[in-house]
Amino acid sequence: MTRDEILAWLDSRRPTPPLALRERLRAAVRETALGLPAHLARLGDELLAGVAARPAGGRELALDLLAADAFATYAFEAQAEEMHP
Repeated sequence: MTRDEILAWLDSRRPTPPLALRERLRAAVRETALGLPAHLARLGDELLAGVAARPAGGRELALDLLAADAFATYAFEAQAEEMHP
């Protein structure tokens, strides 16, 4: 999938995430050979790993943690859409 295709799918989600979170999600997206659900899950995993790698981190990690959670949720949504179009 192209980055633009993934961003279009994210932009179609409702409710729309707050601006700061939407921008963080968009910044993490890249092209992939994976299917959408697997790619979204991987993005969430990568963000979560980054948060976990900084155990002394504080509020500056909150947006990455929220983005990781959003990607995990979106991965399940994308999988459900593929199973039940």
